[in-house]
Amino acid sequence: METPINANNEAQFQYIYNIVRGKGEPYCMPDGSPIYNSMVYLTMPFEAMDIFEERYNSGEIPCHYKYEDYIKDKDLQATINGLKLNPDAFWLLIIFLFDYAYSICLSGFTIKDSSQRTIEKFLKLIPDNDDSEMNLSISTQNGKLDISDSRTISILMNWIKQGYDRDKEVIKGYSIEEAQDIFNPKEESRSVLIWYFASLLKYFFEINPQFSGRAKKGDSISLNKNLLISRLIYNTQLSYNDNFSSDVEILKGFFKQYRGKTLSGKSSVYPTC
Repeated sequence: METPINANNEAQFQYIYNIVRGKGEPYCMPDGSPIYNSMVYLTMPFEAMDIFEERYNSGEIPCHYKYEDYIKDKDLQATINGLKLNPDAFWLLIIFLFDYAYSICLSGFTIKDSSQRTIEKFLKLIPDNDDSEMNLSISTQNGKLDISDSRTISILMNWIKQGYDRDKEVIKGYSIEEAQDIFNPKEESRSVLIWYFASLLKYFFEINPQFSGRAKKGDSISLNKNLLISRLIYNTQLSYNDNFSSDVEILKGFFKQYRGKTLSGKSSVYPTC
């Protein structure tokens, strides 16, 4: 949009708030702040909206797609209107999802587990009985040891549990050494970014089935949501392959290739930790 946006403007941000809230009732943290059940995971959603507002108004979002090009695209606008979407609210959704996906895939990071967290994950592997089949492999500079005797492994794990229960307050949190490299850069491929951006838009349509339409007989306007998403991949220059602007086969290939993929990276811009 050519004028500055305002996160308090419900009309402008209606689709962004919609996808952030997702489906179902939110989980409330002890301090009362909500955690929504959404594919767009934000630990502080209202602060995230303020961040987006500032980034949009100051031109910090790394997207070369311009509002004037978007609004003047007659075929695109015909599809948007045919699906009963608000063009301005949908524009902000596109740019927000672009920025969110970009901040996770191309400039994201992972957080190293603390000693406490690593031990807790290890202890969760303790089976209910000693008869369970277990294998333990340890590798150090002095060599490698593979243990397949379940009773031996069970004894070792229970010794560790006893020591952890005794000393957990001492090892709580991060040590000074661990804190030095707690954050590790995490960059995905451009293909993953395309898939993730497309998946977020697809998710928006999945939780909003009311945005639909039926093309009139002989009408050349497409109301195919996947084609709309595919065109936006090309228009936002996530891909320079112009086949994205005319059919959905490439997009279908991305959805198939990355089916079931999860992203471990956190956003470098929005509060997702």
